[in-house]
Amino acid sequence: MKTNRKSALIAGIALIIMAVVAGFTYGYIHNTLVIANNPESTFNNLKLNGLLFQAEIFGWFFILVLDVVVAWALYVFFRNENKKLSLLTAALRIVFVFIFGVAIFNLIPVLKIVNGNISEVQTAAEQILISLKSFETIWSFALIIFGFHLFALGVLAFQSKNIHNFWGILLVFAAVCYTVINSAKFLLPEFENQVATAEMILSLPMAFGEVGFAFWLIIRGGKSRIVYRQTKPAVNS
Repeated sequence: MKTNRKSALIAGIALIIMAVVAGFTYGYIHNTLVIANNPESTFNNLKLNGLLFQAEIFGWFFILVLDVVVAWALYVFFRNENKKLSLLTAALRIVFVFIFGVAIFNLIPVLKIVNGNISEVQTAAEQILISLKSFETIWSFALIIFGFHLFALGVLAFQSKNIHNFWGILLVFAAVCYTVINSAKFLLPEFENQVATAEMILSLPMAFGEVGFAFWLIIRGGKSRIVYRQTKPAVNS
């Protein structure tokens, strides 16, 4: 029980920190500096705010470290209930970390271009746009894997007798959203605007699935004595 409580706290706290860092890294820095379909404005923003862009890259790598911590902590938390599925859930998150790490490395050339001697602004801006698109494309693929991770996590929540079905439903819903939206980015590029709109609408429930479960882990994880589902007693013939 003590081990479960400790792993629940570690996972929950790491998830909350990750959400805050991601909100600042992507929600503020990336969305402020990167102007969609406007490479020259993006280049000027990055040139004027090089330190801020470095902070973004650092933020992404910090998130990767937290993802590994969460993968381990969730495995420990669920392993006594379903060790194989718990291991699969952790493995999927590690695969996500690896692919997302590849995506982040596409941002380093951008930093080198911005900090170097620029002879042709338009060429530099186009090179930056290529690197940023590679980052976003690989990230989208990584999020498909992350969707499978959340689905497995939702199934674990469903199977647990001490976790309300609500959290399983929310995690599975978030998983479907992640997988469908990011798959659509690859399979339906002609519907880019519609997919972006759907992503914006679903971003809140997608985020709430994991963040809400993080708060549950902090508040109740590993110490709850409420049993939501019981195994039916065997009937003697």
